[in-house]
Amino acid sequence: MNDISEPTQRFTSGETRTTYLAKNRIAVGPPGDPEEFRREYQRFERLLPQRTPLRVLDIGCGTGAWSVHWVSLGSKVTGVDFDAEFVARARQRENLADNAVFRGIVADATKLPDDIGEFDVVALNCLLEHVPDWRAVIREAVRALAPGGVLLLHTTNRYNPFQGEVNHFPFYPWIPARLRDRILAWIMKHRRDLVNYTDFPAVNWFSSPQLSKVLQDLGLEVYDRLDLMRPTQLTGLRSIARWMLPGSDHPARFKFLFYLVSPTVSLYARRPTKSAAPSRAQPAAALRQSS
Repeated sequence: MNDISEPTQRFTSGETRTTYLAKNRIAVGPPGDPEEFRREYQRFERLLPQRTPLRVLDIGCGTGAWSVHWVSLGSKVTGVDFDAEFVARARQRENLADNAVFRGIVADATKLPDDIGEFDVVALNCLLEHVPDWRAVIREAVRALAPGGVLLLHTTNRYNPFQGEVNHFPFYPWIPARLRDRILAWIMKHRRDLVNYTDFPAVNWFSSPQLSKVLQDLGLEVYDRLDLMRPTQLTGLRSIARWMLPGSDHPARFKFLFYLVSPTVSLYARRPTKSAAPSRAQPAAALRQSS
């Protein structure tokens, strides 16, 4: 398939774009924290299909900061971003220059190429908050998900007052939408530094129950981070939250408290195999026993 397709959105030209490419952490940042990726992988590993190598679709891959970790595990990765400069920079990263393990595609996440293929893992990492038609992104991601494949979704959490989308602005997600829109319009005109000079700042704020229902309605089995977390992963002060984890005789307790302190909405959704009918997520306790 053609690795270049025409994206549907345009960027600001001139000084703003130059500053963005020079200073935005997505544009110039190093690979994502390998320890963070390792912890995350341990959470959802039991959901993954038993296939080698895994076929991974990284939608909104940026400059490949997380694609590099999938490649390091032996996966074959297709990275999609509508910023051609980002895709070019991704190909320059160590381990991503090999076309046999990384394929970079310039495309719109709301309308992936018809022949994108099927994948064992589809990642939507910090993308939905930036796309007005976020439902189209999810539909396209699910379309690319192979039977038994897993969708990994991380996005903004409207319950948590502290966020990283607008710098130095606590409680921003709690501001009423109309006022928030006016504040963002002012920021885009006068203080681009507060959104790291991007042309596409966060415009959507989600809750875990909201997105869980969207994914369930598309026939996926959905788990959140609390469902998959093991007691050994809660260390130090965080160990006091172990009582919230699901057990053999009960589901996770008081999830709302977890949503309140979690910086992101993180969901893991598995597509049933062809022989299985779409269903709600199996109880987390049953998942633990089967792993």
